Amino acid sequence: MKKIIAAALLMFSAVGYTQTAQVRNISQYNLEQGVGLKGYDPVSYFTEGGAIAKTGLKEITLNYLGVQYFFATSENLNLFMTNPNKYEPTYGGFCAYAMASGAKVDINPMLFTIHGNRAHFFVSKRAKQNFDADIERFEKRADDFFFQISGELPRK
Repeated sequence: MKKIIAAALLMFSAVGYTQTAQVRNISQYNLEQGVGLKGYDPVSYFTEGGAIAKTGLKEITLNYLGVQYFFATSENLNLFMTNPNKYEPTYGGFCAYAMASGAKVDINPMLFTIHGNRAHFFVSKRAKQNFDADIERFEKRADDFFFQISGELPRK
């Protein structure tokens, strides 16, 4: 059964890559040994995933276009596979407020804001408060800087 799941995930990853048709520069991502979000489940932050940060399980994993994600449940993995652009963290998993200031800064995965279909993460409560005070302006600035360093278009 594990081999079937692994094969299906590998096939999904290849299909997903051809459908994204955008630049992906994971050298500009906040990864720890290839793992995104410090091992937290990217779906868990959204309403359908529970809207609270949950640690993912190493047994439920997906390598999506070079980034390894762990999931708390197989349902969350399935949700991710339906719309990875929604669930992947913005700015490669770096602090959104710092990105708006032209810097790459690590995050605390417990500090986040969901704005539409975008998950923003922050290094501190103060950074989150500042960003949240004018989300549209800071999103635009962060989108522009991340595009400059990575070549990636903003997730919508």
